[in-house]
Amino acid sequence: MTATNHAMTGAIIGLTLSNPVIAVVAAFLSHFVLDAIPHFGIDPDFYKTKPFRILLAIDTLLCVGLVAVLFSYHHTNWFVPALAAFAAASPDLWSFKRFYYARKHKPYTPGYVARFASKIQWFERPLGAVVEVAWAASAITILAHIL
Repeated sequence: MTATNHAMTGAIIGLTLSNPVIAVVAAFLSHFVLDAIPHFGIDPDFYKTKPFRILLAIDTLLCVGLVAVLFSYHHTNWFVPALAAFAAASPDLWSFKRFYYARKHKPYTPGYVARFASKIQWFERPLGAVVEVAWAASAITILAHIL
């Protein structure tokens, strides 16, 4: 899943659960649940390309935009949903090493987290973009209703 979809899911969790600790933990765990759902993915060589860097930049800007929306609509209670959004997207930061090594054309040996992630992400294909778009539309609808 894209970081934006993870972050929106985390924000929804942060907005709906009353206990902030449980919300952040649940948001973090939601990352792995979403990664088990079929979603967009492409050949690992894609990480070396300029289009991937552009997608990464857009995804980052959308996540920052989500925090801005949370702040503007819940300026007195924006921190927990924003933290939950970050917690939900944060496991993807472990992929930085894979991205860095691909850019440097160095061999990459996945660690424990990367091996776990590759096992649960059993369907990462271009066709998974349909699921990503449907998830994003659903999350936007839910967020619009909550906010």
